[in-house]
Amino acid sequence: MNGTSSSSACSRSSSSEKSTPSSSPGPGGVVSPSSASSSVISGGSSTAASSSGASASQGDVAANWALSQLGKPYQWGAAGPQTYDCSGLTMVAWAHAGVSLLHYTGYQWDEGPHVPLDQLQRGDLLFYATNNSDPDTIHHVGIYIGNGMMVDAPFTGALVRIDSIYQPGTPIGAVRPAS
Repeated sequence: MNGTSSSSACSRSSSSEKSTPSSSPGPGGVVSPSSASSSVISGGSSTAASSSGASASQGDVAANWALSQLGKPYQWGAAGPQTYDCSGLTMVAWAHAGVSLLHYTGYQWDEGPHVPLDQLQRGDLLFYATNNSDPDTIHHVGIYIGNGMMVDAPFTGALVRIDSIYQPGTPIGAVRPAS
């Protein structure tokens, strides 16, 4: 890794720490949406029904709250109120919208229906991987705020900021957290 993206709590754990998604309940009793082939994003397409995710108004609450945290420092493993890592920021933002997420990108990837990038709504979670054909390489998450932009806590030494959704690279996919 280069110096601009080091020390991220947003990285997925090794395969020994997190089993391959299955149709059995995962953390918090949630069945992994990636276990159903129709909900897995591949090349920016998905057939998952967006109706099973949070409402647009909940997405607005999460996005607006995340924007209120601009300028706060990134800190590995942090979930506020003064510092955040990427999944901590998304977790707390969605908590303000009444949706509980776990503090880990790998789990957040599985905490709602996957949505196509051309159907993003404010508040949707955008995920980034070192290999876009392998969700086990997800290392970063941000919150979509509209117009091709997201708010994120990118890496050690950076502040919570607004980035293009393509600034960290092409997203592996997006999730609309389940309410």
